[in-house]
Amino acid sequence: MNILAIDVGTSSVKAAVLDQETGEPLAPPAKAPDHLDHPSPDSAQIDADQLWEAITRAARAAVAALPKGTGPVDGVGLSCLTPALVLLDANDTPLSSIWTHLDRRARPVARRVWADVGEEFLNTVGTRPLPGGTSVLSFAQQVEDDPGLRGRVRHYMHANGWVGLRLTGERAFDPANASFTGLFGTCTDRRWSPRWCEYFGVDPGWLPKVIDGAATLGGLWPEVAKEWGLKPGIPVKLGTADTSSAMLAARIGPADVLHSVGTTQVLAVMTDVPKPDPRRLTRLFGVGSSYVMVAHNPVGGAALEWMHQLCFHDQAADEFFGKTVFAVAGRPTDIQLDPPFLGGDRLEIEPRIAHFTNLTLFTTRDDLLAAVFAAMRRGHRVATAAIGLDPTPGGRVFLTGGGAEVVRKTLPEYATADIYGIEEASLRGVARLFDTG
Repeated sequence: MNILAIDVGTSSVKAAVLDQETGEPLAPPAKAPDHLDHPSPDSAQIDADQLWEAITRAARAAVAALPKGTGPVDGVGLSCLTPALVLLDANDTPLSSIWTHLDRRARPVARRVWADVGEEFLNTVGTRPLPGGTSVLSFAQQVEDDPGLRGRVRHYMHANGWVGLRLTGERAFDPANASFTGLFGTCTDRRWSPRWCEYFGVDPGWLPKVIDGAATLGGLWPEVAKEWGLKPGIPVKLGTADTSSAMLAARIGPADVLHSVGTTQVLAVMTDVPKPDPRRLTRLFGVGSSYVMVAHNPVGGAALEWMHQLCFHDQAADEFFGKTVFAVAGRPTDIQLDPPFLGGDRLEIEPRIAHFTNLTLFTTRDDLLAAVFAAMRRGHRVATAAIGLDPTPGGRVFLTGGGAEVVRKTLPEYATADIYGIEEASLRGVARLFDTG
């Protein structure tokens, strides 16, 4: 069985036809940029039409790249950045750009919600009201900016549901994306919440059904099938959040950890018992009935890339990431990166920034790099504690993302851990949506 997997990220759309049983791409993944716009310092949005064009380019390229004789594509599945709010009018036309999880324009709303009903929100929804991390805050901010918007909205969706609508004509949320809305009883009854719909002024009629991410949303529309070179009517799986999809690819067990290295570092574990805590995200997995707890280390791979460009630009990337970082990682220094938020903090309402302290005229670039690594190690201990883990994991660790190899070799806790690298994890996880047919 061959599956067309589509992974919608913040900077690009990737697509590949996978062997369903192994999750392996049958040809190198195709990639199409989806431009992330920043019209203001706090904004991070994607134009809906441009995103659909990127999805189409990637999907067509992936299908066209199939070697001869590999057989037909038997289904389509999705993995998407989450949350990514899409508001539609009566004609299913997007009413604004898609506000992504990196958007922070809803900070004023988040402050008010936390001050007014913060603990109740946390204990039912599973997270604090986080700007960017809770899509209903983005909705509320858009309505404040444009009071007439509410009267034009007819459907409230996230990116994977909107893409699924374009593919099948059917509307749905998966449980993980529903958790990220702020309108769902994640830790209570697992239903759309009348309490939070009323509080935020969301008409419950705008919200579609919630189905398992591995459920078949519908059959592929003939128009799309023709454009992409596929058979009409093949099953389309709604899929789920990109982190959950990566965990599917790794076949994460109860004692395992997914460790993704990017702008920040994301550590995620599975649990059957939700325990909301301000230090982490608690949400439904999206496939099945389990939950995911997620924590962040603010010093990620992007911090090392920044150091390379800022202080070590005379070194080629191979030299810097292959030699220098390992030579400097354990170097003692009086310089501290504290606070360490070079990549911000996705678990905070207020903006967080970073400071180097104890600088003198004798400070070297090696001191600065060593301070980044020291902050990374501290951040790792904080993140593992937030999701209830010992710093040295007892189960398997699945590392993914840029900089994963550096992290593996420079975190002391991973020296004896059972480490597995996994590439294109969120894309490969789409194959697992078809495990039950």
